[in-house]
Amino acid sequence: MTERSQQIALAFPRGSHQEVLIEGVTRYLADNALNWTFAVAPESLMLSVLDLVNWQGDGILAAINTEKEAECAVMLGIPTVNISSAMANCPVPRTMVDNYAIGELAAEHLLARGFRQFGFLGLENVQYSKDRWLGFNDTLEKQGVSATQLLAAPTFRFDGEVWHEQHKQLSTWLRSLPKPCGVFAVSDYRACHVLESCRESGYSVPDQVAVMGVDDEQVICEHVRPTLSSVARNDSLEGYKAAEMLDMLMRGEALPTNEIIVPPIEVVNRESTSAFAVSDERLRQALDYLHQYLHEPITIEELATHADVSRRWLEYAFRDVFNETPYQYLKRQRLLKAKQVLADEPKSSITQVARSTGFASVKQMRLAFQQAYGVSPGEFRRLLDS
Repeated sequence: MTERSQQIALAFPRGSHQEVLIEGVTRYLADNALNWTFAVAPESLMLSVLDLVNWQGDGILAAINTEKEAECAVMLGIPTVNISSAMANCPVPRTMVDNYAIGELAAEHLLARGFRQFGFLGLENVQYSKDRWLGFNDTLEKQGVSATQLLAAPTFRFDGEVWHEQHKQLSTWLRSLPKPCGVFAVSDYRACHVLESCRESGYSVPDQVAVMGVDDEQVICEHVRPTLSSVARNDSLEGYKAAEMLDMLMRGEALPTNEIIVPPIEVVNRESTSAFAVSDERLRQALDYLHQYLHEPITIEELATHADVSRRWLEYAFRDVFNETPYQYLKRQRLLKAKQVLADEPKSSITQVARSTGFASVKQMRLAFQQAYGVSPGEFRRLLDS
């Protein structure tokens, strides 16, 4: 007799990064030999828990963004896992990305490009926007700078009149920002809104305004001009964990925690943040050379020689712009690159990662990585997969 499949509703908007999340769900099914079928809106990419009243299924993976949706999820009485971090508190279990860490990565990236003036485009009364702002601004304040924020009303449904008014507000806000500046938007869609406003206002991206978003929606990021830098979430792991939680709920098992937070992967650097916000051409040359040959064991003396300056001049220039020595900056960039390689190339050995990111030895990378992040490279990789 064939085992009955369990029917799971995918009650969230379908799109690029959500499709990766679904890949994580199906990976969990394959790992555990589960037979799930998925209920979706056949002619639409939109399905909400509000559409599931009277639905007779086994479980729900949902994006719960409003109080009304939260109340409905509870009322349905069906095992449900939320994959959204829009609300501060959620009445059902959820998995979500580490939004504070997303803000930290965005700030680190723009600081590394030499920017000292910043803006944040976020959303009113949306928790993930608040957390991304806190991670962003806290990281900036540690370097003695801060950001100006503009909060827009969230539009979980398109409204032409609202978008027109928000576009005017954004253009006014952009004009008020000192240039050059780095602008971090709460999502790739909002970042595209910034790019459009810059284009209409005549601001050069990335020279006057560097722009970055969140989600790494490649259908967006790769097809706008300039291409858009973005913080990539670990959607596959989030989907895997969401499926695991839902499976336990449907089995009647107690969850060890009602909330799982998944760290983001990396900043995907594209044209919208490709410039260095430094006025001195010699320092710009040193930075270009450093990032071009980051994977090689370059020295500070080589940087100074390439820029035709003394090491002492380079030390002062880096301290003035980045508030750190050239060596500290170089090490930090190598560590960020090492994190990226560890996430993107799971089959590369730690020795290969050290070699490809310019460290003189595995021991040197391990020590620096432990000091910076509190875990070894191997432990970091295991955390990504856990």
